[in-house]
Amino acid sequence: MLHDIFISHASEDKDKYVRGLAEALEKENVAVWYDEFSLKPGDSLRRSIDLGLSKSRFGIVVLSPSFLAKKWPEWELDGLVQRQNSSNDPVIIPVWLDVSAKEIINYSPSLADKYALQASAGVQSNVQEILKVVKPQGSSLVVARDRLLSLGYNPPVVTDDWWHKAIEYTGSNELEGTFQDAMGWGRWGFPLPENGPSTAQKGERIAWAVLQTEWMERAEREQITQITHPDIVHDFINSSIGLEDRCGNNLHYLATYAPQTTIRGCSGLFEEQFDAALRWSQQKNNERRQTNSKYGSALTTDGTSPRCDEFIALRDDNFGFYGPATIACFFVQGHLMGPEVKFYDTIDYLVWMLSDQSYWLPKDHRSYLIDGMKQWGTWDWEEYDNWTHFPSNKDTGALSKAILKSKSPKDFKLTPRVLKDIKTRFQYSVEILGLDNSVEELVDAFIEKEFISDLILKRKRGRKRRK
Repeated sequence: MLHDIFISHASEDKDKYVRGLAEALEKENVAVWYDEFSLKPGDSLRRSIDLGLSKSRFGIVVLSPSFLAKKWPEWELDGLVQRQNSSNDPVIIPVWLDVSAKEIINYSPSLADKYALQASAGVQSNVQEILKVVKPQGSSLVVARDRLLSLGYNPPVVTDDWWHKAIEYTGSNELEGTFQDAMGWGRWGFPLPENGPSTAQKGERIAWAVLQTEWMERAEREQITQITHPDIVHDFINSSIGLEDRCGNNLHYLATYAPQTTIRGCSGLFEEQFDAALRWSQQKNNERRQTNSKYGSALTTDGTSPRCDEFIALRDDNFGFYGPATIACFFVQGHLMGPEVKFYDTIDYLVWMLSDQSYWLPKDHRSYLIDGMKQWGTWDWEEYDNWTHFPSNKDTGALSKAILKSKSPKDFKLTPRVLKDIKTRFQYSVEILGLDNSVEELVDAFIEKEFISDLILKRKRGRKRRK
C-alpha cells in the first residue's frame, strides 16, 4: 500500500502537533503514514526517511527542539538534504515547530537553507501549503482520485501502478464516437464521460473508468447475465459504486445487459423509469401505427409496426406484438450494433429456460421466450463452434449433422449417438449453470417441445427461399 505522504517526527511531538496535522490531511483525502516514524533515541533518521519515501510520494520532517535534541550525526542530516536535492520536485517538506532560523542554522546550516513551513502559522495553513505540493493543479489522476473518494471508493495514491488499467481503458473503445460506439465498451460497460481536453474532464473520465472496470470484472466473476435472478442483479447494481447512476442514465444499456429487469415487478429501483420508457416508446410507435407505417412490420405477428421498441417489449402486455424469435434473440445477444451481452452458448440459455431455475420468470414470459428460441432456431451446436469452453468429443455435432441430413421431421432419427451428443451437451449446461434438474428431465422437455422438428422445418423453408 502506497501513501501520499509520511511524517517523520520526534515521538514527543506526536500529540503536540503531528497527530493533528495528519488528521487534517486525511480530511483532505491525503493518505498519511506517520505512526512508524516516531523517532526515538538510537533510531536512524536516514533509514527512516528512505523507508518513508519507498512507500510514499512525499515526506514531511518536523524539525523541533525534541527533534534537534536527538543530535543526529552530520552524515544523517546531509543525507536528508541530499535526498531532497536529488529530485527535481520537493519530495521532502520541512516543518519548523517551536524553533527559530538561528537555532536551525546553528544546528545544521544545510537544513536552514531549505524552504520550510512554520508550524506557528497553524495546522490549516500548513495543510493548504502541503496540498499545493501533494495535489498540484493540472493532475488528472488527483482529480480522479478525489472524485472516487467523493463517491465512496477508496483508491490508492496516484503513483500506484494500479491506475494503469483504468487509464488504458479510457482509450480502449476504438469505436467511440461512431454509430458502433456501444459495441466497444465490453459487457456491463457504459459510455464514459466525454474525453475532453481539461484536467477536470480527464479526471472525471478516469474516475468512471476505474469504477467501470471494477464492476465489469465483478460481473464476469459472479456471472451476472440475462438469466441471473433479478434480486441478485439488483444486489450487484446496488453494491457496485456508481453503477446505479450509470444504469439510470443509460436505461437502454441496462435493458440489454439484464433484460429481465424490464419485466414488471423485476425492475427494482428502476420500476418508474422503465414505466416511463415504455410509455414513451408506445407513444412513439403508436404514431407510426396510426399512419400505417410499415416500419418494423416484418418483426411483428400482425404485420403492423411494433407497439414499442425491442428493449422494452418484455414490459408490454402484448410483448409489443413482436414475434417471439425477435425478442428471444434480443434477450440472448442484444442488438446487432449494441453492447456485448452474450455470456453463454445459445443452447445454454435454452437449457436454462427449460429448467426449474427459470420459474421466477412470469409464466407468459417463460413460454414466450421458449417459443422464441424455437422460432429463432440458432440453438444447435457443432464440434468447433462454441462460445464457451465445452470440451468437444467424438459425438459432438452429431445432432447438428442429423438435422442437416433430414429433409423433414420424419426423416430425423434419434440414434444412440445423437442422443449421447444431446445428453453430453446438456450435462455441460447443467454443470456451468448449476441447474437442479437432471439431464434426463431436460432432454425429455427438449424433445417433447419439438425443438428438433421445428429446426428441421425452419431449415427446409430457408432452402426453399434460396431456390
